[in-house]
Amino acid sequence: MHILALCAVPPWPALDGGRRRTLELLSALAQRVPVTLCAVEDPGPHHDLPVAANAFQTVHIFPRSPLPPGVAPLAARPERWFHSQALKTWLANPDNSVRFSALFLDEPWLLRTVPRGSPPILAHHHKLEVELARDLQHPWHERLRVERLERMLTLRASTHVFASQEDRTRFLGRHPKARARVLPAGVDPRRFVVPEADRDRNRLLFFGSLNYEPNRRALAELFRDHWPRIYQQHPQLVLEVVGAGEAPELRGEKPNGVEWVGYVPDPLPYLQHASALLAPIPIAGGARQKMVEALATGCPIIATERAAEGLPQAKDWLQLTQPGEAFGQGVLEHLANPEPGFERSLRAAEWVRTHFSWDALAGQLEGFLG
Repeated sequence: MHILALCAVPPWPALDGGRRRTLELLSALAQRVPVTLCAVEDPGPHHDLPVAANAFQTVHIFPRSPLPPGVAPLAARPERWFHSQALKTWLANPDNSVRFSALFLDEPWLLRTVPRGSPPILAHHHKLEVELARDLQHPWHERLRVERLERMLTLRASTHVFASQEDRTRFLGRHPKARARVLPAGVDPRRFVVPEADRDRNRLLFFGSLNYEPNRRALAELFRDHWPRIYQQHPQLVLEVVGAGEAPELRGEKPNGVEWVGYVPDPLPYLQHASALLAPIPIAGGARQKMVEALATGCPIIATERAAEGLPQAKDWLQLTQPGEAFGQGVLEHLANPEPGFERSLRAAEWVRTHFSWDALAGQLEGFLG
């Protein structure tokens, strides 16, 4: 077995949970079977290959290019952003594609580059793009393009892999004949461990890429609706905002007690130090990876039920709330009595580190690809 992995961007640096998931999962798979990774270049600064990428047999990075004029009006915006004619030409060469037994398609945006007659496609869904476009109220014509792409993907992919059972169920509601599997977020159990030192009870953490619109909306709501009341009752508190992206509309009105950290190559020190991770996101997807990493370190989590999708024992491990006022009240309850949250997260840590290890998940993925 030799796997070809296609990514819309190189999965490094780990600017968001999606890139971390892709890199860790594929590099763990590459310890089991040969993996060749092809990605479309990121227009940002050049970054050297991370150590994890050494596991791949070969890495190819292709330049971006516009979609052909006849195709562009039919394509969703991310398809236009991530298109590469050079990648499409490379895939069309039989000498390249004949070597592979299966194709791992990381998100749907490169589907148009994959020629007919390619190896069997496994479609890896970080989230459901149809639901995301609807929840973010994208224009109707953009939602139609995303829906069309999902139908195309369903016709061409032999297997679909989702990060939660909830996403799998929603997808099967539209495509009941699809072969759909679940592969939750993972963690490196050798690195993400419970700290020996006590947590700082006056330090909360918001962790997520601000390039991702649901994170920006959640943080704006936290600043507007919850943080003033929380900080008024606990003026010694510090809220660390960790993640890539600028979000100038939020930085301009930074509330008291908020520290902008920005992108960090390693989130571990922040997860091991905070009293709790806040996940007020009303849309599932990006939050899952950081929540599994937080649980592996024993960090308490206060989250909306939607943000916690994909964690099979979320009701036992997390402090779950509804969106809106209930979320702020949940934070205040944790601050008044943090011990139950500490106890829940410590119970979760060992289970998560055992069952959600990247090696275990790569073994499942190998079975799906076979």
